[in-house]
Amino acid sequence: MTHGLSSRHTGVLLSPRFLITTDSISVRALGQNSMVRLVIENYPIGNGGVYPATPLARDELGWVRLDTAYRKGSHAHFEFSTNSAERAFFGAAQIVASHQVEPPRETTAPIVSLLQDNSPSSSDELALRYADRLQHAVRAWQAQSISDEDTAFLDFFLRRDLLPTALAALPQLRESVERYRQLEREIPIPRRVPGVLEAAAFDQPLFERGQHTRPVQPVPRRGLSLFGSAPFATSQSGRLQLAEQTASAQNPLTARVMVNRLWQHLFGKGIVGTVDNFGQLGDQPTHPELLDYLASRFAQDEQWSIKKMLQLLMTSQTWQQASLASATAQDIDGNNDWLSHMPVRRLEAEAIRDSILVASGQLNPAMYGPGVNVYFVNKTEGGGPKGPLDGDRRRSIYQRIRRNAANPFLEVFDAPRPSTTRGRRDVTNVPAQSLTMLNDAFVIDQSAKWAASLITDGATSEQRVRRMFVVAFSREPDADELQASLDYLTELAAEHGIAVADVSGSVAVWQDFAQSLFCLKEFIYVR
Repeated sequence: MTHGLSSRHTGVLLSPRFLITTDSISVRALGQNSMVRLVIENYPIGNGGVYPATPLARDELGWVRLDTAYRKGSHAHFEFSTNSAERAFFGAAQIVASHQVEPPRETTAPIVSLLQDNSPSSSDELALRYADRLQHAVRAWQAQSISDEDTAFLDFFLRRDLLPTALAALPQLRESVERYRQLEREIPIPRRVPGVLEAAAFDQPLFERGQHTRPVQPVPRRGLSLFGSAPFATSQSGRLQLAEQTASAQNPLTARVMVNRLWQHLFGKGIVGTVDNFGQLGDQPTHPELLDYLASRFAQDEQWSIKKMLQLLMTSQTWQQASLASATAQDIDGNNDWLSHMPVRRLEAEAIRDSILVASGQLNPAMYGPGVNVYFVNKTEGGGPKGPLDGDRRRSIYQRIRRNAANPFLEVFDAPRPSTTRGRRDVTNVPAQSLTMLNDAFVIDQSAKWAASLITDGATSEQRVRRMFVVAFSREPDADELQASLDYLTELAAEHGIAVADVSGSVAVWQDFAQSLFCLKEFIYVR
């Protein structure tokens, strides 16, 4: 099998599923900017990862060996794929499984096709035989029925320029080739995303004591026993039936878990405090009837629409309460379990970063597109990821997150590492957070950019302070805050050696003042 792709295509070719029983599998393949890998139990990892994989960077058929000794007893399939950024192709002619350390020897030679008949009696007869075999190979190639021997024979002549392939030697093809290249350039680059493909279904065996090399009786395909123990009535994988069962309005768990997570996202704490545990060891719901009502409405009336459910919660009186608790509420409901007032909430790490970009006027509101790297100054010499300091000013949702290269600014404010799922983030208040707002290169850089955007507005110090409070805190300063800010500006001017009359044009003074606003707790807390 062969598969050729232009520079503006991506391609993936999958083999049937099979059971690994040998120490190695060798593939006779060729390719450029492509890869062949063995996908174990339908679970690929990166570009091979811990699973057998090898790049294809050769334009002649040859053997590549994949070590499968550690994977014996597992089900697998081959995946041939191309790099979408480059012109690419791949092809495979043969797959051999064995216990040998070395791959098979190459046995196909160009001369084989000439040895099938009697020996020629003269050089003229030999030349005619060459011509006949070449014509036969070309016709077989056109009919897509060429054999390995004829392929090797034709390839021998092409590689040595014994047959014309360049446009200079084939001017009659120039117009067709140029038209082909033009059409090729007009083809948009497709996006490649993971997907699910239905294939031949089978029941996975139970692994005795969790060892994959000790399979016992097969386990029929079904969902959680909580929703019924009957196997799915299907000859396919059962994924569709599992999805239907999970998202069924009759399912008592899925809708409750989802609305509880949405409630926690808005109020800081779920109706069930243990959002990852609705079992016997989890917390009891503080408002069980409310949880039932929201779950029923979410699954039936709102048709599982997260947007509509969020709209319902955010237009409720509970959401619109003030965060200042009355004396009675503090006595009766000190932990605010009964939602007597809106809890004070700290912004999540990503929202803090985005708020700094908004305040400085640097946020890039562009939607969609690939993720961006962020340049971590304190990891430069350690080989950290390279990229703009402000992540190209994109929202934090567009940052590329890697398990081994987390953003230290986000980590300080409790952004979890992507090594496991977290139903509820930690919300801490530690000295490292204040130190980060004082010393982090990103915060300092955005303070400077905010200051640079202010000094040309022609406003007085009082007008500028009022405007900065509105941007940072969505309110104007009171009289005491305004006077304290003006006194602080005078102190900053003296520290930087700036005359009081020149304060309005000093980037250094306003940079320090801008950063001082970022450092206030009100900037990262919502009341």
